[in-house]
Amino acid sequence: MKDSTFEHNSYQESKGIISQNFDESAKAIRELDFVASAISDLQKTKEALRESEEKYRMLFSNVPLGILHFDSNGIITNCNENFANIIDLQKENITGKYLSEVIDLHLVSAIESALSGTVGHYEGDFVSKTSGKITFIRVNFAPIILDNGLNSGGVGIFEDITERKQIEKIFFHDIMNTAGSLLNFFELLEDEDQNLEEKKELIQVFGSLAKRIISEINTHRHLLISGKNKILLNIKKISSTSFLEEMIDFYNHKDIMDTKRILIDRYSVDTEFETDETILSRIVGNMIKNSIEASSPNEEITLKCSLINGMIMFSVHNSVVIPDEIQQQLFTRSVSTKGAGRGLGLYSMKYLTETYLHGTVSFISTKEKGTTFTVSYPLKYSNEEVSI
Repeated sequence: MKDSTFEHNSYQESKGIISQNFDESAKAIRELDFVASAISDLQKTKEALRESEEKYRMLFSNVPLGILHFDSNGIITNCNENFANIIDLQKENITGKYLSEVIDLHLVSAIESALSGTVGHYEGDFVSKTSGKITFIRVNFAPIILDNGLNSGGVGIFEDITERKQIEKIFFHDIMNTAGSLLNFFELLEDEDQNLEEKKELIQVFGSLAKRIISEINTHRHLLISGKNKILLNIKKISSTSFLEEMIDFYNHKDIMDTKRILIDRYSVDTEFETDETILSRIVGNMIKNSIEASSPNEEITLKCSLINGMIMFSVHNSVVIPDEIQQQLFTRSVSTKGAGRGLGLYSMKYLTETYLHGTVSFISTKEKGTTFTVSYPLKYSNEEVSI
């Protein structure tokens, strides 16, 4: 009897021990599961943070804007390559420097606004302190405010808008010239000494000028709307000699030519090619206007189109020689055959030719042969979209 009771008690004790061990093991397993889950969550958090940091780095590096970060003391803590390119400095020569050491003085007011807790803006020329390179920029500076309300510095977003400003300057240069011609013809139209046939001719020219102004405005508006995006020009087939004949008709009037003469070279080649006629008219028109202004009374200006190595070439010739000191600066802004600071005509020829029509511009000027400006273009325009 005693043995039976002992055995029963031993069994109960053993059962309790086993149950207790089981509970402790289950608890340990639950704790291990919790730790494993916490580790897994931590790993996921770290991975998400790593991915977030990677995306930030990619955005910081690849965004088509210059980005600059500075602390509350005005010390540059970071920037991307686009910012370095805009100010024409190596990135390693920027970080750690005071803003005043690398930033154009024109931006001081906008930076002070950010450091004082408000947004600052600037739009205008930026002159590199090392190379003197001039870039037209638009900048927004914003403060970085911490949760405790303290200003920890700021960030600057730089946009290079040089291309847009170049287009704008060229447009106003060309549109003012065309509008000036329109006014001149209008004044001639009001002249009572003009006979009926002369007035009919002037009315036709008047209409042609009005159409050109509308076309130039539409082209300019399209380029501005496109901004930095890809654009498609109005490409179509035109005849080379027909194009030159239209240019002759446009300029061959007494109020423009006076006693000068303009004609098409008899060896000109007539061929079809693809181009944006409005932009080509701007380019060749500037060549003609430049030649007219440079020529003396009674001189002859010759237009020619040639076909060489699969390229269509338009040239404008006059007998005037460009001084050597001017030749060395041609095709730069504000330099013309008449000297420095005389407009954008030649610069626009090069800019529009190379940027939009995939062509080249050249000139030759000697005492023996006078001056000839030439633009060359492929017969077939590439379907590749143009980036500005």
